[in-house]
Amino acid sequence: MQCFQHAIRKLATAAALAASATLAAQAQDIPVVSIQSVTGPVAFAGANYQKAIRLAVEEANAKGGVNGRKINLMERDSASDKGQAINLAGQAADRDRAVLVLGPSATTEGVAVAPVFNDKKTPSLSFVTSDAILKPGPWMLKFQQAPSVVSPLVAKYVLEKTPIRKVAIVYDRVNEALIEYKNHFRDPFKAGGGTVVAEEAVVSSDSNFLPLATKLKGLDVDAVYFATYGEQSANIVLQLRQAGSGDKVRYIGTIAMVSQKFLEMTGPASEGSIAVSDYVAGIDRPLNKSFEAAYKARWGVEPDNWAASAYSLAQVALATLKEAGPNPTRDSVREGYHKVRDVPIVGGSGVWNQKDRVPSYGAIVLVVKGGKFVPAP
Repeated sequence: MQCFQHAIRKLATAAALAASATLAAQAQDIPVVSIQSVTGPVAFAGANYQKAIRLAVEEANAKGGVNGRKINLMERDSASDKGQAINLAGQAADRDRAVLVLGPSATTEGVAVAPVFNDKKTPSLSFVTSDAILKPGPWMLKFQQAPSVVSPLVAKYVLEKTPIRKVAIVYDRVNEALIEYKNHFRDPFKAGGGTVVAEEAVVSSDSNFLPLATKLKGLDVDAVYFATYGEQSANIVLQLRQAGSGDKVRYIGTIAMVSQKFLEMTGPASEGSIAVSDYVAGIDRPLNKSFEAAYKARWGVEPDNWAASAYSLAQVALATLKEAGPNPTRDSVREGYHKVRDVPIVGGSGVWNQKDRVPSYGAIVLVVKGGKFVPAP
């Protein structure tokens, strides 16, 4: 009996030592939290955001981490819910002790959590495109370019390269970034001689667009500009066709329209559509080639623009942590973000920079040709 008890004590001691060793190892890791919309209405972006971030962290850890320390990536799902995102933001700061938070995925969530991160002095590198994310304070760090940078490119292309002059706009009235995309297309389009005959507001939960489609058909427009998410844009396109809109009407959109789901849902109806993005597959750059191959090997599918955006954000995050030094704190991480320059990414020009938390890296105007988004001629 005594031998048995002695053996049990030895096993318990060994287990405690192993647990202590694990905790010690984790304590040496850099705590980073990624809050994404893995489920819910924004999962079309958030799920691939999470996959691409995980891939980038796995690659970094396989090479020894950052400044000799591996990253402890803690993944959280906001379920595309503002309230859940706020709760997870508090947990990331208080429970997880994150020195950097990546996300959330959606603008509505990002704007909602910004006061939390600023109150808790926790840096968050955000996917939000709207500069409204910067207003609560200095702890919100932007990765994405503002709509004021990319939307005018579409307006310029439409005016210079197409006969489109009469446009109706459909936009998500509760999404700050999509409203900004809409405004920064509308204003230069009108200044360049185009006409906007209507601005119709929707919300992301809307699905019956037949009355709207009938109204748009009666306006006899050359094109409809969508500042809505891709699946909703596709729904409106299909209901426009159902209402009798002809092939001559073209569709224009934001980065939110550039998705495989939009193409699958619309089929031939989307041929000739125009949008802007910071990524298209097949660009001949070493980082793009390695990313596309690694993503397909890891996840079994080709990366889309959402995955590419997240992988690029992760490169900025890694560069920021490197600048923060071997023992990063929240303060040194925030300072590190302001120091990083010329970060290689897979989007835009291939090089990311920021000044006063306003990023720039270029964008690409795309058209749908043969059922795919390709660089515009």
